[in-house]
Amino acid sequence: MDINKIIEADGNIYRTDFPDANISMSYRLLSLREYKVFKSLRDGGILPPFVISEMAFDRCYLGNTSLINIDMPAGITVSIGDLIMYLSGDCDEETLVADISIARQLHPPDTVFEYMRSAVITAFPTYTIDNLDNLTRTQFLRYFAIAENVLTKQNEEYKRLNLKEIKTAGEMTSKPNHDIDFNKDNREISKAVGHWNSEEANDKYREEQKARTPPPDKPKRKSHIERKPLTKDQLSRLDSRRR
Repeated sequence: MDINKIIEADGNIYRTDFPDANISMSYRLLSLREYKVFKSLRDGGILPPFVISEMAFDRCYLGNTSLINIDMPAGITVSIGDLIMYLSGDCDEETLVADISIARQLHPPDTVFEYMRSAVITAFPTYTIDNLDNLTRTQFLRYFAIAENVLTKQNEEYKRLNLKEIKTAGEMTSKPNHDIDFNKDNREISKAVGHWNSEEANDKYREEQKARTPPPDKPKRKSHIERKPLTKDQLSRLDSRRR
């Protein structure tokens, strides 16, 4: 890979793997200006689409195109070029809403960095995001401190960033303790309402629970069968059956 191209890509790096051919390609996307030119050449019929795709690949590939293996299956560079054109702008009609949602998740408004960057851009309107991204960390912190000084003088109600509210990585990853000490809670309640009031409330609660609890069912007695003596006729019949 060309390290200069990687730095210029500014994190805009993509990779496509072809496992069957054991090939991996890393590339960037076209800038808005580059995409506009390529799209005009393609849509205007000046150059055929496959040529535009080849040109997009040559421009965005992060390696040296002259070192690509000549035995590589045909069509791979064109396929990646098509993908570059799609991700650079052709996808707007299909994925624009989803892409904006993803961008918002990647750049939340409530982070310290976004607060600092907004302060610098507000204090120094001539600076752009690209200018800030090219600063070193030390330079960026210096610009932020100066920006706060400027904003404080411009607006007396402006409040500086409260450093005590910034959480470290360890504080953000630590899990809150959800264990509840019920005995402590009970002691606090008793202390608040008074010991005797608490005991009286407990007694009253027990009485109410006892009144609400239905009495246990009494065991059912077995049905009583009344026995009567057999008549002489019945006894004679039984005796005849035995014989």
